[in-house]
Amino acid sequence: MEDWIFIVKMEKELENKPCVSVILTTFNRAKIFLPRAINSVLTQTSKDFELIIIDDASTDDTEKVVKSFKDKRIKYIKHIKNFGSDTRGKNEGILASKGRYLAYLDDDNEWLPYHLEKLLEKLKNNPELDLVYCDMWMYDSSRPKWEGQQGIAMDFDGQFLLNRCFIDTSEVVHKREWAFMTGGFDESLEKFIDWNMWVRIMKAGANMQRVPIIASNYYLNPKQKSSRIKSKGWVDPETGMTMFEPSFKPSSCYIHQDWLYKLDSKNKEVLTHKEQETKPKVAIFTITYDRLDYTKRMFKSLTKSTEYPWDWFVHDNGSKDKTLDFLEGKTKGLSFSSENSGLTAASNNLIDKIFNTGNYQIIIKADNDCEFMTHGWLETQIDLWKMNHLLYMSPYPEGMVDNPGGAPRIGYSTIGPYFIEVAYHLSGLCAMIDAKAYKNFRWKDKFLHGNQDREASIAFGKLRYMPCHVPLHRVMHQQTTAGQHKKYPAYFKRRVEEKKTQV
Repeated sequence: MEDWIFIVKMEKELENKPCVSVILTTFNRAKIFLPRAINSVLTQTSKDFELIIIDDASTDDTEKVVKSFKDKRIKYIKHIKNFGSDTRGKNEGILASKGRYLAYLDDDNEWLPYHLEKLLEKLKNNPELDLVYCDMWMYDSSRPKWEGQQGIAMDFDGQFLLNRCFIDTSEVVHKREWAFMTGGFDESLEKFIDWNMWVRIMKAGANMQRVPIIASNYYLNPKQKSSRIKSKGWVDPETGMTMFEPSFKPSSCYIHQDWLYKLDSKNKEVLTHKEQETKPKVAIFTITYDRLDYTKRMFKSLTKSTEYPWDWFVHDNGSKDKTLDFLEGKTKGLSFSSENSGLTAASNNLIDKIFNTGNYQIIIKADNDCEFMTHGWLETQIDLWKMNHLLYMSPYPEGMVDNPGGAPRIGYSTIGPYFIEVAYHLSGLCAMIDAKAYKNFRWKDKFLHGNQDREASIAFGKLRYMPCHVPLHRVMHQQTTAGQHKKYPAYFKRRVEEKKTQV
């Protein structure tokens, strides 16, 4: 009976939570701007919201103005001491929020009445979307008769976002969890805090989309941050667009920041995401099929090549040697079949087992004939993951006679201190990816031994993951392809037949 009462209580608490939390930061804008901004929220056609106003120790009539709006949906927080930037207020607003979605409004801008309705409609009708943004109309507060013009309006382009911000703070509505996953707005930045936030959310794997309607008004004024704090700018000859030099490095900034944790280190939601993003859990899965000597060598090199904790999941595909005896007690999850069930069935079984066992943030496929040649490969790739969850990574593979070094490279880049080589696809020798990539992906190749590695690369590419090699580290295809054929001719003859055999 007590359990039932608890469930009912929790359901009522969920019912009482607003759909969206609107976070409005302000400082000494009591006369014109703040009343206009507040009124634009309260007159929204979508009524299911809370309005959190954070006052950065204003010395004018801000408190009086806020309290003049007799609306229970308003939550007012006032700083005793001026912080000097809206980042602190936005982070406090995130911590104080209760909504499933978060939206932001700068105090010198305003929303059109349908702003929330249209953006929430897009999110609710497309569950795969995580962040949406609208277009805006720009006015100049110093030129009251100027009819204004449309602000920058672009469909989402992740590559371009790394070079220029085209999404204003007041245009956005996003799912709540992304603010906690990224750890909040970066309080160390004087400018471009919205650009920084959207880049980090994007690199964390969020699906972002433009809603091509003008739903907010942006007012230029000489006292706003973009005017007060100067930054280097130039006109790009190809696009005719003004570009800016950011005060952070978009491609290599870390996704997770500790700002929310610094404000509330006991918050369970904050702690959970901090743990997941700064100390991700790693699952490694391997399929074995005879050739015990390779499995032993793989396991030995795996345990010696990294000091980062990982869990090993193995499916044995009907080995006739003593592979199962060797694996006993060494894995987090061990399954087996009496006969070869094929790579597809074994791989899908292991992915399901990983998801059912624990909350892993990173999943690595490692073949049983992979040998790890350099120390610290996992630590390096985790560091890269912390800067971009959308990387599909492998150390440089050696010993592959048919395709030395893996697939042909199509590009090169640096992320932080690391040089990476972009490829069309990765081999399955050692392939690491964010666990979310497997959320809706399972192999479909019906051959016992077919094109599963290529199938995974194609599927992950469609999900925006970038196949790449990290040449700082090496893995070896044990004894090389030619050596394996010579040592295990019967095994490879069997594999040729398996490529002709559908499950």
